[in-house]
Amino acid sequence: MKTLIKISWRNIWRNRTRTIVIIIALILGIMGGVFSAALRLSAEQQQFEDTIENQISHIQIHHPDFIANPEAYYRIPDGVGLAEEIEQQENVIIATPRAVFDGMAASANMNTGVRIKGIDPEKEAQTTKLNEIIEKGTYFEHNGRLPSLVIGEELADEINADVGSRIVLTFQDIEGDVVNSAFRVEGLYSITSRDFEKRTIFARDEVINDLIGDSEAVTEIALLIDDIDNYREVAGELQKSYPDLKIRHWADLAPARHYALEVLDQALIWILVIIIMAISFGLLNTILMSILERVRELGVLMAIGMKRIRVFSMVVLETTMISLIGGFLGLLMSYGMIRVLNITGVKIPGGEGLEDFGYAEVLYPDIYASFYFEIAVVVIIFAILASIYPAWKAINIAPAEAVGKE
Repeated sequence: MKTLIKISWRNIWRNRTRTIVIIIALILGIMGGVFSAALRLSAEQQQFEDTIENQISHIQIHHPDFIANPEAYYRIPDGVGLAEEIEQQENVIIATPRAVFDGMAASANMNTGVRIKGIDPEKEAQTTKLNEIIEKGTYFEHNGRLPSLVIGEELADEINADVGSRIVLTFQDIEGDVVNSAFRVEGLYSITSRDFEKRTIFARDEVINDLIGDSEAVTEIALLIDDIDNYREVAGELQKSYPDLKIRHWADLAPARHYALEVLDQALIWILVIIIMAISFGLLNTILMSILERVRELGVLMAIGMKRIRVFSMVVLETTMISLIGGFLGLLMSYGMIRVLNITGVKIPGGEGLEDFGYAEVLYPDIYASFYFEIAVVVIIFAILASIYPAWKAINIAPAEAVGKE
């Protein structure tokens, strides 16, 4: 076997230029595939983090009727105590009670429909990192004559408001009566989801609860858990424990995002499969040309007693060696490329328009470690497949005819 490996190694370097070209093609193909996959994965991961961490959290709890009618009337019984109880569970990091309902926001110029969230600023910062996405103004640091609001930059643009602007909120209290109250914009937040920015505003829960007539009103409890992979199990256990409430995990709350990630897991490897498949035809052509150039030599080897299985193995080894060299260098260079781009970022041409769909203008490519192993497996499989026809061609050479060829 050692002799066969030595012969195969020498054979692939007989025509250095041809071998180097196919190795470079493998390297560039792998790098292109990894870059495409990493960019796509980072785009979906960015949206996932933005949706889950800054908007909906891992799990949400509501009154069953709140889903269809997001009003203050549909409160969670003893919501504050329930949040504290759930937060004590082993797999729950934090459970944040909120007073959430729909209403209207009006500036001096115009009005629009919004979702009002009455929050505890400290717990909200731990849950959705709202304090970290403030682009202008401050995060509930002031106690002026008018209570504070934090609104999205998109909403501010739509109603022509800014930090310091006076906004009147209109909504229903727990009895169904209409309430109007003036607030002052203290801060503007920004995330990649423009729809969320346009629709969602935040105020202190004690202010909102006083206005709706229940000092401990809770219509929503947002949970973060220690292992997001267990979100279905945790939600299922909570539903069993609290059957009178509606427990929904992030996949229920953002089904489009969940579907995109499920499809992406399968799509990433297929990107590489298609690229490596295309390169394999070039590899097959290279090895086949090498066989046709060595017809006399292979005929002599079989004439002096070299078994056809060893000739077959030799051709497979030659193909595999080229693929391993190209594959290893391609993976090494791909890893280095992704590490660098993960720091510098990739600015997407025309990325400003992507923000309408919730994507960031600058992406930071990354790929999970097992993907590199999957690529290596794909390269080896296609190398062996690409070698079968040339190897079959080699063992079907008639030694008597081949020896007489120049």
